[in-house]
Amino acid sequence: MPKKYDPELKARAVRMVTEALPDHPNPTSAVRHVAGLLGIGDEAL
Repeated sequence: MPKKYDPELKARAVRMVTEALPDHPNPTSAVRHVAGLLGIGDEAL
């Protein structure tokens, strides 16, 4: 069963990825970085 994430966490994750994009060579790299910081899977993010 898929895990439900809090809407606040989702909004925070989107903000963090948006802010991380300039520091990474591609969007996938930024997503992986933020997912690691938040302790969730990058595919879930």
